[in-house]
Amino acid sequence: MKVLLINFKDSGGGAAIASMRLVQALNEAGVEAVLAVPRKTCDSPYVIELPKKRRGFLNKLVRWLGNYLSHICSQIFDPLVGRIPFHPFRFTTTNGIFHTTNFVSETDSDVDWINRSDFDVVNLHWINDVICTKDIARIKKPLVWTMHDSWPCCGAEHHPNVMEGDKRWQEGYWRNNKPATTHGIDLCRKVWKQKRRYLAKKDIVFTAPSRWEREVLMTSALFKGKSCFLAPNIMDHASFYPRDRRLVRNLFGIPEDKKVIAFGAAGDMDGPKAMKGSSLLFDALRSLRSPEQYFLLVFGPVGPAFREAIAIPYFAAGYIASPQMLACLYSASDVFVNCSIIESFSYTCLEAASCAVPSVAFDVGGTGCLIEHERTGYLARPYDPEDIARGIVYCLEHRDELGAQALRKSRQEFSTPAAVQTYLAAYTAAMKRAGTNTEGGSHDGQ
Repeated sequence: MKVLLINFKDSGGGAAIASMRLVQALNEAGVEAVLAVPRKTCDSPYVIELPKKRRGFLNKLVRWLGNYLSHICSQIFDPLVGRIPFHPFRFTTTNGIFHTTNFVSETDSDVDWINRSDFDVVNLHWINDVICTKDIARIKKPLVWTMHDSWPCCGAEHHPNVMEGDKRWQEGYWRNNKPATTHGIDLCRKVWKQKRRYLAKKDIVFTAPSRWEREVLMTSALFKGKSCFLAPNIMDHASFYPRDRRLVRNLFGIPEDKKVIAFGAAGDMDGPKAMKGSSLLFDALRSLRSPEQYFLLVFGPVGPAFREAIAIPYFAAGYIASPQMLACLYSASDVFVNCSIIESFSYTCLEAASCAVPSVAFDVGGTGCLIEHERTGYLARPYDPEDIARGIVYCLEHRDELGAQALRKSRQEFSTPAAVQTYLAAYTAAMKRAGTNTEGGSHDGQ
């Protein structure tokens, strides 16, 4: 079996981590697999760059002129349009969930190359700005689509709009069920209609990292009834394992006598509906008694707004590329907090668990498959920062017991062999539906 995985990047972000771990695990299991990305940034032999479409000089000139004129027009008209208090056609929404249209393959990925290749099956991962919806429909190979979020079955948003009770991903995106907070041209409806036109009847086998994400797909208006395998993301237990807490605290200059709270993605503090919920974390921290007992350890960018809002001592580690270094930071912590509005699968909670650190998170999305309430961590009531604070205190009081259970769960339920076998089953199912010979695939998976 030869497998082509396609993702937007080979590093940075959950989808990149998951696809990189998967392609390595497949090869180690004897499956010939490569991960194709628009631009390769790593030195892995299993990663290649997607070939670009060949374009003539005239075509390139026209495209360059079009981009140049678009840039000039934006410089002239955007400031003028921005002064209009209300623009009747501009798409505006208070939904803080990330939106993508994916109307064009901006990287010019060559679908014809995919169809001419000798790969037996194509596994799409996070493909926005890589292969547009129309081009996905042109892929003739057996197709598996891994849902790193809910974008495949939503409109332009990457998760159901849980903050505003929007059910259009289940009902269909019609003119009469648009949320009152969405104005202008309904991009979500336009994106959904294009998916319905090109993909609703296409034979696709899906994989989902959590039961919640699978349920979203299976109850969606677009892909209701499609095959969907439950395939949790692979955990790199060779890199993420408990380190000596006192040693790593001394290494980073973190006080030994403080209760250390770890948090990631501190950069999105603009508003209560920001995806990663940073503002909710600060509300939770303000609810803690005796704040002088605590110390905040932050992964990710820290801006001026963060420095103004934080009321307890902190260490900002910035972006950490090294898994080993990140595991050391987790190990220096007593509890990890995830205040995300919605999560398909929280790699950060799983990484923390693999380092024997319990997590506190809202009971939304796929977090329930990672955190067992008051057994491996604490599931707080959605969007209640005071319950996050209660969860922090609970996890600190039961740190060793919860951490041991979290580590055990990580090693038992998120092992590499189990994930590989699930993906091989999904690949085989896609090939059978396409009428492709699967004998070689079964042999390779053994």
